[in-house]
Amino acid sequence: MELRQLKYFIEVARVEHMTQASENLHVAQSAVSRQITKLEEELGIKLFDRIGRNMQLTAVGQDFLRQAKIGLQELQKAQAIVEEYADPTIGEIRIGLPNSIATKVLPAVISAFREKYPQITYRFMEGSNRDLKQMLVTGALDVTFLSPVPEEDDEIMPHRFFDEKLRLIVPSGHRLAGEHSVALKDLADEKFILYPQDFDLYHLVEDTARMKGIELETIFQSRDFHTIQGLVGAGLGISILPEMILDGAIFKETRSIALMDQELRRSVGIITTKRRNMSPSETLFRDFLLGYFEEEK
Repeated sequence: MELRQLKYFIEVARVEHMTQASENLHVAQSAVSRQITKLEEELGIKLFDRIGRNMQLTAVGQDFLRQAKIGLQELQKAQAIVEEYADPTIGEIRIGLPNSIATKVLPAVISAFREKYPQITYRFMEGSNRDLKQMLVTGALDVTFLSPVPEEDDEIMPHRFFDEKLRLIVPSGHRLAGEHSVALKDLADEKFILYPQDFDLYHLVEDTARMKGIELETIFQSRDFHTIQGLVGAGLGISILPEMILDGAIFKETRSIALMDQELRRSVGIITTKRRNMSPSETLFRDFLLGYFEEEK
């Protein structure tokens, strides 16, 4: 079985037409047809039903397609790894980002990194800390930012860059809107709009309140920072959000206020996996991040 056979098979299965597949592949139709026939002969089974000019996968062909896609992806990844070792400045890095830090941290970092390594490409994925850690461990990500940064364990290696404070946001007409700073105990009777419970940020706020004997009343939850700000601006409640994403992004209908409670802060950094060795381009990116944030301190 040859790599080109898998490529031809996957494209024919996608468009269900031999002529269209050959045009998309920029290969003669006879060559595509010959390789599909050869593949079927090698496997000893029919992968397609020929219906007029159309090609329709058989039941076993559908099963083979699922595995062929996985196999081709792994082969392409293996090829990319070999190319990276020859030249680590041309690889691809898959980066995870929590929703609450994506808009502030990433642009400046990537801009600085691209100045040094313009040929490296990126794929970005957003999600909760739990989702991103799982994607890293299973190999769907190469490195992910997290906040707060977890402790080292058998699967991950954390790198902590800095801590940031959380801030209170209230409607512009709120009783506390003119205050410079407030304590969590001053908010005991307020209605809150927070991130969902699968976000570590939710538990940071909730656990700090509970530790101080305060039971928060959460009336809305959203994964989107702008949605939370919009609901606060409409006077539906108040929220506690990271200082970083509020910087320069305060809605005119809301006010940002410092919090006195020292517990309301979170660490920001990255984690990498211990399950495999990092590729050269991943190592370049990790080392760049370590140096970049060290200079920012």
